[in-house]
This record gives sequence, C-alpha cells and structure tokens, in this order.
Amino acid sequence: MNPAFEATVFASEDPGAMSGASSSRWAVWLQRLVSPFRELPAEARDRSTGLYNRAGLLAAANEAIRARAGGWRCSMVVVDFADLHEVYDIYGNAIARKVVARIVRRLRVLAGLRGFAGRTGPAQFTVVLPGATQARARRLVQRALGAPARIEFDAGDSEIVLVPHLLVDTAEPGAESIQPLYRDMCAELARVQEDELRRLHWLTTTRERHSRPMRLAPR
Repeated sequence: MNPAFEATVFASEDPGAMSGASSSRWAVWLQRLVSPFRELPAEARDRSTGLYNRAGLLAAANEAIRARAGGWRCSMVVVDFADLHEVYDIYGNAIARKVVARIVRRLRVLAGLRGFAGRTGPAQFTVVLPGATQARARRLVQRALGAPARIEFDAGDSEIVLVPHLLVDTAEPGAESIQPLYRDMCAELARVQEDELRRLHWLTTTRERHSRPMRLAPR
C-alpha cells in the first residue's frame, strides 16, 4: 500500500457531465461533497465513527445516482471485519476504538471526495463510488487497503492485523436505487463467511482426528 496516497476526485468516465440544465444541480451537489465527512445530519450519521449510518448512506447514494439523467455507473464496496469483535474482547475498548479509527481513515481515503462511506453494521462498512467502474473500484481498494486488503495496528507489545471479507460490485447504469445491489452483496458476503466457517470447522476436526493420543499397547 502506498502511504502517500491521498483522497482524490476520480474523473467521470462519461464526457459532458456538466452540460445543459443539469450543470447548476451538479454544482450544488459537488459543493456539498467538498466536505463529505462534516456536518452529516444526526439521523444519517453513525455516532461512533462520524460516517454515514446504513440508512443515511443508502439515501445519499441514491440521491447521487438519481441526480444524473440517463443513469450512471455506481460501484459498491462492502467490507466486513469479523475479527473486530475479537479485538474488543482481547484488547479492550480503548485499543478497539483506535483500530476502528484506523479503518475509518482508510475508508475515507477510498471514498475520496465523490464517494460515500458508511458503517452499515457492527463490523461492516460500505463505500459507494459513483462514476467508478468495477475495475477502478478495485484499484482504489488496493490503494486504500492494500493487496490483500488488511488493516494493521501497532498495539505496543503486539501487532493487530485485520483481514476483512470484501466484495466489489457495480450497479447497472440507469438504476434508481442501490438497495438491491447492497442486499445481494450482503447475502453473498454471508455465504462466503459461512463457507469459511465450515472450512475452518473441517480443518479443526481433521486435526483433532489425526492428533488423538494412541492407546498404549499392553505389555
């Protein structure tokens, strides 16, 4: 991961974005997005992180894609840090809050100035990238979270490394809502996590089966 990478406005892949009567509407929208992480309405804000909450994120992203007549690509990144629960249990709230703050900073880098970042579950975060193809969204994920994606935190006597489950997908051009895409991605993420749990359970039982103590032979 490049530590010098900073949030940037990624270019629209559709020319003529500011033409016609829509230019004034775009000017207002872009002005509001110059400071996308400040002064979010209380009902749209996750109090613990300052990011959008789930409802606020979906509403803001829907407003953005509907503002573009004729439809616009919109990519979504859903990131689940399942190990975050263990960080709270093992290291306590103070360290866990610092880890969450590290996650938030990286997701804000990923969102840039045009995207939307939200905490959509206890350990789940979602970033919506209007105007980004899936390939571009994946490149932005790599820049912000590394390859493979991970969050590293120095806890003094140990280093915490969180490797999330992560999905990237793109809504169809002309979609008026990203809720269906979000629901599908959450369902797919749940299937991936269930498969991982089954695999870990199989590995554990296999090791136990092969490591049972042998009965001593009678003399």
